[in-house]
Amino acid sequence: MSTSQIPGERVRILADEFLAIPATPYQQRSLGAALALFLDTATKTALHRAELVSKSALSRLLNEYTWDTAQGWTVLQHAQW
Repeated sequence: MSTSQIPGERVRILADEFLAIPATPYQQRSLGAALALFLDTATKTALHRAELVSKSALSRLLNEYTWDTAQGWTVLQHAQW
């Protein structure tokens, strides 16, 4: 990541890398909705408040689906540097 990138660009790059981790578009959409929910400071974080997917879809993403969460940590750690 070059130092010439503005912060908004770096955030978009990180989000794109992180959202590409789940294998299916359905899981990617659920992860995107979860991230939007957790990053929204105006509302309390609760699965039933998600607007883009159902609360059961978010629950399955967090509890049932096997997606590479270790790769997610790697992406986040790389972004820190």
